[in-house]
Amino acid sequence: MSLQFFRVIELRNLFVAFLFAAVVQAVLTATSTIAWAQAQTPPVPAALPSDAELDTLVDARDWNALGAAFDKSLDADSFNRGLTWLHNRSLDGGGLMLSIIYASDLWMAGSQLKTRDPDKDMRLTAGMMALYTYEQIVIDGAKCEDQTAPGQRLTQILTTTQKAALNFLRQQPKDVKTKVVDLALAVEKKTAPLRKDDDLICRGGMDEMMAGLERGTQHELPPDGDVGKKIAVEAPADWTPKFRSLETYGPIQESARANMRAQLLKLVDAAPAKRK
Repeated sequence: MSLQFFRVIELRNLFVAFLFAAVVQAVLTATSTIAWAQAQTPPVPAALPSDAELDTLVDARDWNALGAAFDKSLDADSFNRGLTWLHNRSLDGGGLMLSIIYASDLWMAGSQLKTRDPDKDMRLTAGMMALYTYEQIVIDGAKCEDQTAPGQRLTQILTTTQKAALNFLRQQPKDVKTKVVDLALAVEKKTAPLRKDDDLICRGGMDEMMAGLERGTQHELPPDGDVGKKIAVEAPADWTPKFRSLETYGPIQESARANMRAQLLKLVDAAPAKRK
């Protein structure tokens, strides 16, 4: 993931201007230097694929390739362009994978700046995007025929990808947390008519696992220190998740939205998860 500048998100009818524009070139340089010093062989900065190529990956739902494009050492121009692209596509209803990458990059940038000004703290913006990913999974997950899949995604963001940003948000004053929650709700409302069926949210459940066992592939994972072997099960390439009809998921989404503010406030009021 890369560090880059962050520009103001312009959302109509939002009651608070929470995001800011800043160039963090110095942060990028410092972060790259630290990463290189820790590595035996300094990584060679790479160029991010063009915006058109990134758009093609999204259209093809090639989430593995999209994640790989951002999960490497990028040159400064690519850092900046990538975050801008993520910003634009996320607010255009680009889907869960873009929101996850965007939130992670914002957290990494904010962790380097560590400003005390809440109006300029990208860690809070990352926290807002983390809440938005939660909303996407709960609301758009209502479309999944396999309801075990969205639960897997929630566990993923709460315990790994968005854990740090959410823990930071939980440590903030109540008024700040409330503003972040309301902004996340406004973002979801804006993108709702733009978001399409999100296959990533509906993957990783029991249906995909059964497809992998029946006609997919299995391979042993590298040892991770735990006792015993771990086997990865992959569904066949032609497997795709199934979605419910509007008549089925529509009322569920309405109920989820009606209760979402209370859920998010409860989520950010919880005690920060302790590190192991």
